[in-house]
Amino acid sequence: MDGVCVLARLVEPGLGDLVQRNIAPALLRRAFPTARLTMVTGSTVAGRFAEFFERHSYATDVLECPDPGDQDPHRWARFRRELAALGARVCFVDPDSRGLGAAEARQAGIPVRLGLSGPGTAPGDLTHPLRLPPPLLGRADLFDHASALASALGLAGLRPGAVVPPLPRTTGAVPDLPSGVPLLAVHPGGAPQWNRRWPPDRYAELCRRAIGQYGAVCYLLGTGEDRADLLGLAAAITAGAPEAVVEVVTGNSLDRTANLLAGMDLLVGNDSALAHIAAAVRLPAVVLYGPTGTEFLWARIYPHHYGVSLRYPCQSLTHRAGELAGRHCAYDCPIPYSRAAGPYPRCLSDIDVDQVWPVVSRLLGTTASEPGKARASRAH
Repeated sequence: MDGVCVLARLVEPGLGDLVQRNIAPALLRRAFPTARLTMVTGSTVAGRFAEFFERHSYATDVLECPDPGDQDPHRWARFRRELAALGARVCFVDPDSRGLGAAEARQAGIPVRLGLSGPGTAPGDLTHPLRLPPPLLGRADLFDHASALASALGLAGLRPGAVVPPLPRTTGAVPDLPSGVPLLAVHPGGAPQWNRRWPPDRYAELCRRAIGQYGAVCYLLGTGEDRADLLGLAAAITAGAPEAVVEVVTGNSLDRTANLLAGMDLLVGNDSALAHIAAAVRLPAVVLYGPTGTEFLWARIYPHHYGVSLRYPCQSLTHRAGELAGRHCAYDCPIPYSRAAGPYPRCLSDIDVDQVWPVVSRLLGTTASEPGKARASRAH
């Protein structure tokens, strides 16, 4: 097998979108273990997520294509030559690839072309159209998509709990993690263009309960841009409990973040990248779902992922990043995140701590009775 490629010209994906997209390359690598596997994606995505593609992807390398919206004929001509020069024998077209699919693969001479039929797919473009099984949850989820690809590749016996591949990372202990106490990772942030955050006062109360009842050490995780918000949250947690241990961790590499999560006992956070990373390092997670409409997608493939959602009707709306400006819900909630004081979407601000605490308490209670056991099992 000379080579395999994945065509994924995505519109403004987040890191979590890429982490979950390790599923298809991992299946392709199982089917073709000695092949070079090339991810074909837009130049902006390739540059923005270079660390992911270099160290945490199941792809061998990346071939950059013109970004969505780029119609420059010279760049397209050069890309088509590069795609043909890959010499790939098999390609898989990501269902969310825009303007790059089976037709371009056919023109590049790739003989085996797998993907879903859709608008713009002409007869003969796909040699192996994927057939989704009848969905159990009303719409096809990621297990349905993975099953369709596995079936086309001749991979039998795919189970929901085994769909998500481990995140490739440089394994190793993260220094200075305390032992003998539950370690709680908290991720109250997320992409600011779409407010999917639970209000920080709820996180503060949840952390105070975890500290008071179980002696947990809380790690508040985020990007450098989140640091001011996280320091404010840390101050709110420790205001009435100066003995509490709360660490603010920002600006880490993806490798170090993944290793840190692998050393935790539980993640509590919003529907964002860290929830997907937690699944890929086998860390249990309690996730607050707001205006995403995507909870059903990974309900079956994340067996240690516990969702909390009010399931308001407007939460079933789904949008790509470029479509957010047109989003309207029943409560006219704001779309972007502006500041820690709010406002927040009703589907999140209406979730009380008492609706989240039972599952957090159950998971932390198990950890407190056998501290370090879960972390040790994930390290091997």
